[in-house]
Amino acid sequence: MSSKFSKASLVTSKGFKPIERDILALKLEEDKTYSKDEVTKIIKETKGGLR
Repeated sequence: MSSKFSKASLVTSKGFKPIERDILALKLEEDKTYSKDEVTKIIKETKGGLR
């Protein structure tokens, strides 16, 4: 089973670019935990419309 991370730990993670942390701050829910794969998918889907 893969690790799950809270919104707070993800939006402060140095593993993401600042814009990706901003996306996560907007998209993730406070009371949920997320796997790295879920977070990567959310970022990709959100950035799909951005250049």
